[in-house]
Amino acid sequence: MESIQHIITELTPLLQQYGYYILALAIAVEGMGIPAPGQSLLVVASLLAASGKMSLPAVLMVGWSASFIGNSIGYFIGRQFGHVLTRKQWIKPKTLTKLHGFIDRYGMLGLIISRFVEGIKQFMCIGCGIAAMPAKLFFTGNFLAVTVWLLVFGVAPAYLRDEVAPILAFYHKYQTQCWVVVAVIVVAIIWLVYRRFQRNRVVIEK
Repeated sequence: MESIQHIITELTPLLQQYGYYILALAIAVEGMGIPAPGQSLLVVASLLAASGKMSLPAVLMVGWSASFIGNSIGYFIGRQFGHVLTRKQWIKPKTLTKLHGFIDRYGMLGLIISRFVEGIKQFMCIGCGIAAMPAKLFFTGNFLAVTVWLLVFGVAPAYLRDEVAPILAFYHKYQTQCWVVVAVIVVAIIWLVYRRFQRNRVVIEK
């Protein structure tokens, strides 16, 4: 894994020269399945915001919007042009099989988990489009996935900047285990909110 200091050294000049534009572009195209350092730029932008060199609210707003829009474009590309992508093998059959299995197994929750799994996250939204995931389900999952992702890689670095390096080292070593825990927590929260909503609805109807 690249050290956080190396990432900061490499990417800080890009943010200093192009600011929020490069941040938005990198995050958006990453959601469309195009390799780009969107996540790394978000971490660096968050660290720069913590030191007063960028605005944290602006970083978060740009990051969330770019990710949501980029993912949505990726989804529509998959729905409209999936047959072209698969026929020309721009998405390898092995990757496509893995995506289908992931989507079939986890559904909307897979969108959240995939944000943190290298090799899947870049193509997940296109895969959801190819698999014809219902739009309502996709956009709900996309909203949750982007929000959780932004909290981890946009908000946390700004407030835990001194601990970023060891946290990232731990995350990369135990990536799967980390996101199994996160997935369980997210599902539990959604379930509790849903149950409370149902109880309130019953009370109102009575």
